[in-house]
Amino acid sequence: MRKKILIVDNCPVTLLLLTHMLQKEDYEVETAEDGLAAIEIMDQFKPNIMIIDLVMPKITGDKLCRVIRKKPEFDNVLLVILSAIAAEEKIDFISFGADACIAKGPSQEMIKNILTVFNHAESGNRAELSQQIFGLEHVHVRQVTKELLVSKKNFEITLQNTADGFVTLTSSAKIVSVNSVAIDFFKIPEEKLISTTFFDHFATKQKNIIIDHFNKITNSAIEIGEDRPIILHDKYLLIKMVPVFNEESKSIIVLIDDITKRKLAEQELDEHRIHLEELVAQRTAELEIVNENLQNEIGERQKIQDELQSALSKVKQLSGFLPICASCKKIRDDKGYWNQLESYIRDHSEAEFSHGICPDCAEKLYPELYDKNPDKKDR
Repeated sequence: MRKKILIVDNCPVTLLLLTHMLQKEDYEVETAEDGLAAIEIMDQFKPNIMIIDLVMPKITGDKLCRVIRKKPEFDNVLLVILSAIAAEEKIDFISFGADACIAKGPSQEMIKNILTVFNHAESGNRAELSQQIFGLEHVHVRQVTKELLVSKKNFEITLQNTADGFVTLTSSAKIVSVNSVAIDFFKIPEEKLISTTFFDHFATKQKNIIIDHFNKITNSAIEIGEDRPIILHDKYLLIKMVPVFNEESKSIIVLIDDITKRKLAEQELDEHRIHLEELVAQRTAELEIVNENLQNEIGERQKIQDELQSALSKVKQLSGFLPICASCKKIRDDKGYWNQLESYIRDHSEAEFSHGICPDCAEKLYPELYDKNPDKKDR
């Protein structure tokens, strides 16, 4: 049975060259232009051997090896790193699960080294493959490449130590890279996150919100999670999706910020505000009741006062029978004392007296003056 080889490299010339040479050696060959495409092909093709470039877009060779080694069905796959940076960087291929490493060089030497690695593996000497990088003697250090690798390493260190989660997506929302903060948000190992769909890690409600905004990305960044909450594993997240364009494709950089503390503080403030509003409404209603009762009490008091005033007015009016002396005309009060008529009336009414003498009394008391009074004739 022919063995299956999957070649993963973003260089079309390398893919054509290796495909042609390995098919001549009677291998069944399939190719993938990057790590993400390789993962999609593997489940159907099920290779026995994989030749993997180290520096590739989307998913790099070392990450691809880690993903593969987390899949039990590919435990026995021979993973061979074929790298053009073997001279510029010390490649610890064992640490990420590869079985062997070959330096890219002249095509004939490269094919020869590949077949040597295959022979070692078939003879059961895989342990010997980890002792060296094959073909290293045929390549030379390139200063520009070395400087680029240093810059890349510095960038990766920066991403791993930033406070925000950092995720790189394809235009179809497949995860191709994550930093440690993002891994902590998802609570899933990097090897299992790679090649999964970003949306699928969220509950249905949040998933639909993210998909809706993702589909609206054009040339500018979109931010979600401030007005409509995005929650993942009990954390409130602020997600910013930034499109990145190059000549060949479009990718999305996702920045994730944990805003849980701020959102919980805002919720607590809202709860306090609602509580205060309810308390104010309750106190206002109570005051309205108190005010209404007070107004009723004032009305009752005014009514009583009016009634008392009316009663007092009635008291001031003389009525009924009064004991009066038939001779001196004094009046006896309720205590048994006799009072002058005018004193009694003045005390028991609002009337005031002005004193004068009637004609009869004047004639009786002052006859000498009365005879001279011209009014006498008219009486």
